[in-house]
Amino acid sequence: MSSLRFGRVESPIGPIWVGETDAGVAACSRADSPEPMLAGLSRRFPGVEPVAADVGAAWAKEGSRAPLDLRGFSAFDAAVYRAVAAIPAGETLTYGDVAALVGAPGAGRAAGGAMARCPLFPAVPCHRVVRASDGWSGWGGDVGLKRRLLAAERR
Repeated sequence: MSSLRFGRVESPIGPIWVGETDAGVAACSRADSPEPMLAGLSRRFPGVEPVAADVGAAWAKEGSRAPLDLRGFSAFDAAVYRAVAAIPAGETLTYGDVAALVGAPGAGRAAGGAMARCPLFPAVPCHRVVRASDGWSGWGGDVGLKRRLLAAERR
C-alpha cells in the first residue's frame, strides 16, 4: 500500500480536505475538520495511518480530472465514480444514463445511491448528475450550489 496523506487545499468551491495516495485522490471533504474523511479512509485502507502533508498537487493541476484511487469501493460504486468523473464540465447526465454507462441499465436508483455515498466531491463532479424527472436533485441538500457550479462551467 502506498502512503496515505491528507491536507487542506483550495478548490472551486472553497477550501476542502483531500486524502490522497500515490495512486490518486482517495477522498475529499468540505467539512470543517478532516475527521469524517479520515474515518472513511481508515475503513477503506485498514491499518494505514494517514499523515498530514502538503497534498493536492494532482488536484491543482488536473481538478476533476485528477487520478482517483478507488480501492475499497464496491466495483459498482467505483464504476459509477469513474463514469461521473468523465462527464465534461457544464454537461449533465441522469442517474439512469450513468447506470447504463456502467453496464447496469435500469439501475438509476443504485447509481443515485452510489452518488449519495460518494466521498470524492469535487474530484468526482457529482453536481453533473441530475434526476430525469426534473433535471435536478437534492444533491446533499444544496441544489443552489449545484446550479451555481453548472452555470459557472457553462460560461
